[in-house]
Amino acid sequence: MASAVIVYDSWYGCTKAVADEIARGLSGEGRIPTVVAHVKDTSPEQLLRHDVIVIGSPCHFGAPTPRIRDLLQKMRTLDLRGKRLAFFDTCFSSDRGRVTARMETMLRNRNPFVSPPFLGLSVMVEETRGPVAPGEMGKARDLGRTIRTSLLLSP
Repeated sequence: MASAVIVYDSWYGCTKAVADEIARGLSGEGRIPTVVAHVKDTSPEQLLRHDVIVIGSPCHFGAPTPRIRDLLQKMRTLDLRGKRLAFFDTCFSSDRGRVTARMETMLRNRNPFVSPPFLGLSVMVEETRGPVAPGEMGKARDLGRTIRTSLLLSP
């Protein structure tokens, strides 16, 4: 049975809330075992136990947080063939897509063992400490559902 892990870093709770919402959509009421873990509570090797790896970060000066960057740096040496990867970020509208694209590039540029395409999502927040902008949490749940559907349809 396929399983998923969602790894996130969060300073004010918005990115964690998005991770939890993605997990709700992905697990499909328990059909796909899904773990949500803070980045400091996991290791790159632990991620390999799962078929799906979702990584999320708040926007930190236009980039992922240092802890997420460190995780991605360590993941560059792992054989990720066959793993489904997705990235998400929480940001202001002016940074939409920037952090997600950077995370994907950081992992893909130095790792020949990744299997694109990658899914990505930027979730807008209203202020530095939140809240998540209206309508954005539904997009997070939809991302989880999209990943679940791809798992259930794959041979």
